[in-house]
Amino acid sequence: LCLNHGLCLNHGLYLNLQCRFGLALDNGLGVTPAMGYNSWYDVTCSNDMNEKVIRQTADAMVSTGLAKLGYQYINLDDCWAKGRDSQGVVYGDNATFPSGMKALADYVHSKGLLFGVYTDRGTNTCGGRPGTQDHEIIDAKTYASWGVDYVKEDSCHAPNNHGSGYAQYGKMRDALNATGRPIYFSLCGWETWYAPLGYSLGNSWRIGRDDTNWGGVLVNIDVNAKLANYAGPGGWNDPCLLLGNTSKNTPRINEMQQRTQFSMWAVMASPLLISSNLRQLSPFALATYSNEEVIAVNQDKMGRQGIRLAGADLSASATQVKKSHTDVISDLADQQNIWGRQLMDGSWALVFLNNGKAAADMTCDSTCLAPTGFDSSTQYSVRDLWLHKDLGVFNGSAYTAEQVPAAGGSTMLKFTFKPSL
Repeated sequence: LCLNHGLCLNHGLYLNLQCRFGLALDNGLGVTPAMGYNSWYDVTCSNDMNEKVIRQTADAMVSTGLAKLGYQYINLDDCWAKGRDSQGVVYGDNATFPSGMKALADYVHSKGLLFGVYTDRGTNTCGGRPGTQDHEIIDAKTYASWGVDYVKEDSCHAPNNHGSGYAQYGKMRDALNATGRPIYFSLCGWETWYAPLGYSLGNSWRIGRDDTNWGGVLVNIDVNAKLANYAGPGGWNDPCLLLGNTSKNTPRINEMQQRTQFSMWAVMASPLLISSNLRQLSPFALATYSNEEVIAVNQDKMGRQGIRLAGADLSASATQVKKSHTDVISDLADQQNIWGRQLMDGSWALVFLNNGKAAADMTCDSTCLAPTGFDSSTQYSVRDLWLHKDLGVFNGSAYTAEQVPAAGGSTMLKFTFKPSL
């Protein structure tokens, strides 16, 4: 029996899963990848994780023009919750969120935005705050009463095995469904084995560890290269957050790498959740997140995740077992990749990623172009999505992007078939 996105199960396993998990997240959300903000790499669990900063972030989402481009979620990550009352109801940290979570949600909504919170399927969150284990129903009802629109559920302090993960995420999915409120559900399980069943559990599912730095970004790109068949409208592979600057304006990756990550997340049909200091974005960073042509690739209605057309793993760590979900990755491979994504109109978006030590011409040869259908018998126009410039009409079984910058630089192009005269 075959489910969504080509996943085939034997009849016995299908019935077992149907009985245990229901095989449906019935919220109508995630038709395209989510866009918005996540607090983690901006403020982590520092003193800046407070309602004043979150309100300022919502203000910045509007004042920068990002909200008009589709960025709608303002999502709290860890360290907002403090405890549970005598009835088991979770409550926020009164020292940092004195107005309460509903008041914060109301403020975000008043800006025309949506509000998200974080929890964990285990007994505690990664930061030691209350987890949702055995409180799924009451937590879902509480979130709905606050006006929550997005829930991210992590996997710390919980068994890291298939059965427990599927069952616990299934409980929260069912609890959210039962509220009657459309709430986007983001699984943060860190493992690739969530992908085949992710569509039945949530709107997106983390497929790797925290990206943390440039090495982590490359690891999750490599991990995601094998999972394209499991993503599509309603459910997406999530290779983690878009990195930028902390609340103290310390860069986690440089601005060129931020632009490359943004291009790759667009081609991989990944959620675009900016985890950076939106209150003090540089002009370059704002231009990166505001590129409507690249956003259009990410939000393309066909919903087909891009694939690696040329190159091998970008990081030697891609196949290694990490000690924890927050490992910092530093062992980078000297590699080049070309990725492509087919779009609704039949065109393809290609990213030429150079992680080598020197700028280089990068060629997508006949083998690279074969999955796209572009060859010597076709004519195609090429447009640079960062220069916003048409580069001309070409025919041939190879295309070269010239002098792609080194150490995480990239070029992003759109190839469009031209009809024969």
